[in-house]
Amino acid sequence: MKLNKVFLLFVLSFAMAAQAATEVDVLTKDFEAAKKKVEDAELKQRQVLSALYQLNKKIKKLVTERGELGQQRAFLEVNVRHLTGKVEELTQRSGSQKTLLAERLRAIYKLGGPSVARFLFSSGSSADLERNLKILGVVASRDLDLIKNYNRDLEDLHKKKKTLATKLENLKSVESRIVAQEKEMRKEQDLKNRLLDGIRRNKMFAMNKINGLREKSLQYNLEDAGVFDLLFKPSFADQKGLLPLPVAGSLVQKFGLVKSDEQSYTISNKGVYISVAQGTPVKSVFSGKVSYVGDVAGFGTTLIVDHGDHYYSVYSHMQDVTVNVGQDIEQEQILAQIGNPPIDKAPGLYFEIRHFSEPYDPQQWMKGL
Repeated sequence: MKLNKVFLLFVLSFAMAAQAATEVDVLTKDFEAAKKKVEDAELKQRQVLSALYQLNKKIKKLVTERGELGQQRAFLEVNVRHLTGKVEELTQRSGSQKTLLAERLRAIYKLGGPSVARFLFSSGSSADLERNLKILGVVASRDLDLIKNYNRDLEDLHKKKKTLATKLENLKSVESRIVAQEKEMRKEQDLKNRLLDGIRRNKMFAMNKINGLREKSLQYNLEDAGVFDLLFKPSFADQKGLLPLPVAGSLVQKFGLVKSDEQSYTISNKGVYISVAQGTPVKSVFSGKVSYVGDVAGFGTTLIVDHGDHYYSVYSHMQDVTVNVGQDIEQEQILAQIGNPPIDKAPGLYFEIRHFSEPYDPQQWMKGL
């Protein structure tokens, strides 16, 4: 009877151990699936951010074009108003001249034949007669020339006004198309932002599940180091804002777009430059595997460490490298020393953090930078 109890306890213990092993196996698979969701969300997030970046560039270009067209349109509208004023002024002056000529002709007509004849032939000499004929001719000719000039100027102004009006309509048409394109791009931008919010929520849910699985795993006695590392080894993404500095120095070049005070161009920095004495040891900011050691044009001896999940750290301007490609390294392990500086800088470390090929601002990832 006592033997049967021992046997039952043994069977029960074996069954419990088998059940625990099965649950650990399920836990491990769930953890791997959740981690895969995080990686997929990271990739989708990067793709959407890249598309948003390109979309923002196009919108910025359209806004600039719209602004330039708006200035041109305002300039043309001022010119059209100016020409309209000149047309009205010339029309009024031409009308006044025509009225004056008509009044003179009516006055001459009222004088009648004998009166006009007396005016023409009142002088006793042929010279006086010729002079009187010329007076009448000059007066009529002058009025007629004025009217012709006014009409010619009016015709030219109408042509110029028509040309400007055509240009103005074309500008308005182009401006309308740009506004419509901008509106469509804004819609697409809003759609991608909502998509990005959804991806970030899914990523957050997956991260919460990972944390929950880690807490749940504490009830099991995990002797398998592989399972323990899988569940409890922190990922690079978990360490954002907590990573140690590769060197202790002064930040002299920040990440992102920098406008030079002395030059007219803008520089895009994909990393940071930390000024520190030559020969200073450079440490890895996180555990991983060395994926590259070699010279890069403009950056000297460069090391790249793969931290998993497609995260990389980059160290440039090195000397006396102490690690090799393919070597596993620990956090804060010495990789090399600060080497010769670039031509335009003091000795220091050029440092990058990348996810896939996308550069991230190291200041958002490091403590005390």
